[in-house]
Amino acid sequence: MEIGGRTLSVDVGRVAAQANGAAFMHYGDTTVLSTATASEKPRDGIDFFPLSVDFEEKYYAVGKMPGGFNKREGKASENAVLTCRVIDRPMRPLFPKDYRNDVTLNNLVMSVDPECRPELVAMLGSAIATCISDIPFDGPCAMTQMGLVDGAFIVNPSQAQWDEGDLQLTVASTSTKVIMIEAGANEIKEEKMIEAIYKCHEINLTIIDFINRIVAEVGKPKHSYESAAVPEEVFEALKELVPAEEMEKAVFTDVKQEREENIRVLTARVEEAWAQKEDWLAILPDAMYQYEKKTVRKMILKDHKRPDGRRIDEIRPLAAEIDLIPRVHGSAMFTRGQTQICTVTTLAPLSEVQRVEGLDDNITEKRYIHQYNFPSYSVGETKPSRGPGRREIGHGALAERALLPVIPDETEFPYALRLVSEIMSSNGSSS
Repeated sequence: MEIGGRTLSVDVGRVAAQANGAAFMHYGDTTVLSTATASEKPRDGIDFFPLSVDFEEKYYAVGKMPGGFNKREGKASENAVLTCRVIDRPMRPLFPKDYRNDVTLNNLVMSVDPECRPELVAMLGSAIATCISDIPFDGPCAMTQMGLVDGAFIVNPSQAQWDEGDLQLTVASTSTKVIMIEAGANEIKEEKMIEAIYKCHEINLTIIDFINRIVAEVGKPKHSYESAAVPEEVFEALKELVPAEEMEKAVFTDVKQEREENIRVLTARVEEAWAQKEDWLAILPDAMYQYEKKTVRKMILKDHKRPDGRRIDEIRPLAAEIDLIPRVHGSAMFTRGQTQICTVTTLAPLSEVQRVEGLDDNITEKRYIHQYNFPSYSVGETKPSRGPGRREIGHGALAERALLPVIPDETEFPYALRLVSEIMSSNGSSS
């Protein structure tokens, strides 16, 4: 099919026949192999869906040799991590909530045409590979990117247009609604942004129709699976031991530690009552979490009462202070409710900019770096620190993207900047 003046084609059954689903994607000269695989049995002892997404950037795709002594690709770049997160975010909710089989979506970038960004091709490839596979999935979904150059919208912009334009918008949709929006913009008008979102959704609908035709022709029947849903009889028994009014009282506090202690006491009571029901005890944490979540949702939507006593139109208390840390170039602390972040700034000469090696020839260095650290003590947990994970990289990039349009040009402010946000306490969004 034609998208943005270029041809998108999909080979199915040509390669990777052992995978549950595989799509050999071509958009212009950009080539990405997207595969979807699932384990035969669910993973034991977890209360979440174990989905992992990989975006493998191969330097041969742009005719380069990897740097360093090894001459082999190493860990995922920041761009690869962010791409994985953008693929994960709209697709994860479309898998069954009670599905616990391991699923891996792998995207191998084999060739890069600067006019057709491989990130977009991987997003579409992951959706197609999953839809045609036998993995349960409530798709299809599709994604479109929109740029803005000289006031004109560009559908699926080239790498240069994406890097230098005034808008970087990614929209994911199902056939009925928009399910994800990720954007960065150079202070464009709200009406322009809304128009861009609608345009992306319209294009997504044509892509979904294309995917449906592929599924109708080569799609596999979805396999059955062992459900990890909490049985209704367990919920009914739980509600008998912990009435709704008691659960509301337990969660109705603005102190996170008190709420957790209240839930712990209730859980201990249920464990004692179910001592002879080992199969029920195994799913008690998940049942208690779902009961707590439904109670909070009901309090907010029906009773217009938040757990911390705030009205639904009332924000948490805000506070800000500066110059907390001596001898650094700058520091500030922002507090919202029980969420507290201290950000420290370091300035350096332009010779200290971060060098970037990747598939995008337009980006070779970063002058402004924003990093985010989320230690276990910020949520009262005990866990060793092993460096930044994907979530931390994603949140740092989010802050970076938000501030980048207002960072002075290097001719006006000739410094490299590094900002590090240390999460001191988290109860609610810290990003």
